[in-house]
Parts: sequence; C-alpha cells; structure tokens
Amino acid sequence: MKRRLLVALLIQLLSLLSHAQAPPQLNYQAVVRNSTGNPVANNTPVLLRFSIHQQTETGPVVFTETISATANQFGLVAVKIGSVNDLSVVDWGNGSKYLQVEADINNTGTYTDMGTSQLLSVPYALYSG
Repeated sequence: MKRRLLVALLIQLLSLLSHAQAPPQLNYQAVVRNSTGNPVANNTPVLLRFSIHQQTETGPVVFTETISATANQFGLVAVKIGSVNDLSVVDWGNGSKYLQVEADINNTGTYTDMGTSQLLSVPYALYSG
C-alpha cells in the first residue's frame, strides 16, 4: 500500500514538473510574398533561415537554424524556431537579442534578407518576473 502511494505521488510530481517548463521554442508566422508583392501560391516550398544576434542587429550570431515550410493558400507559413536546433545554447540573460529572418522561396539556394528585429519579453518571461 505504501509503495503504491509512493509511486502515485512520484508520478504526480513528475507530471507537475514536466508541465511547469516553458516550451523551448518560439512561434513564427509570416506571409511570404513574391517579387511583385503578391502572396506566393499554395504549396510553395520556403526555406526560412533564422539567426539570433547578440547585443545589436549586426552583432555576433549566437544561434542559427534553417526550417523548411510550405505556404498555405494565403502565402502563410508557420514554424517553431528551436524545432531543429537547441535554443538553450542562447544565453538569454546576457544582453539584448535580435532575430534576423531570411527566406528562400522555391528552394533556389538564394536567401532574401527579410529584416532583423529585437526580441522582446513574452508572456512566460513576464509571468516568471
């Protein structure tokens, strides 16, 4: 009886601990447009290359990852940054971070820089603070 109770408590504790962690990924969505500014066609393959820079928009790259996606009927792609490479390599407590996004439409091998913007607080971070 004691053993069953101990096992039940252990399982419950592990369950709580596994749900208490923030997911180690960042959601990213974008409408991919062609050279004329129109959304790309449904099922267009898109490679997205993400780089996280330290301190400034052009600072050293501390994380990089390329994710393959397919645009939907609206040209929309949705991916999770950190689904290919481990985001825990980024020292989040050490200065500002900037996300650079590059896109390769139709897997041509040529990436277009879509811009770089500072990563700001997310609800998980605001809650833990």
